[in-house]
Amino acid sequence: METTTSTTDTPGPTPFTLRATASFGLLLLLACLVATFAITLRDAIEGDGSGGIFITAGFWALAAGALAGVAALIVPRRGLVIAQYCLAIAGPFLALMD
Repeated sequence: METTTSTTDTPGPTPFTLRATASFGLLLLLACLVATFAITLRDAIEGDGSGGIFITAGFWALAAGALAGVAALIVPRRGLVIAQYCLAIAGPFLALMD
């Protein structure tokens, strides 16, 4: 009894698709930057008036996400695009933790 399995090699996303996804990620980073600013201002008004370590970490995450996004535009790699989106979402969440 012979069993055959179909092993088709599926190609990954094309460089154009990765670059388009990275460019939309830069728009997401901009929206997350505005949200992080709003969270920081709300914390400054309602809290003790000073930013904590998590707000700083949120802004650094956004900066690292922007760097990963620009790198993904230059050298389209799936890992860079994933890192860009993860760091973009991490910015406001880190600021909320403060």
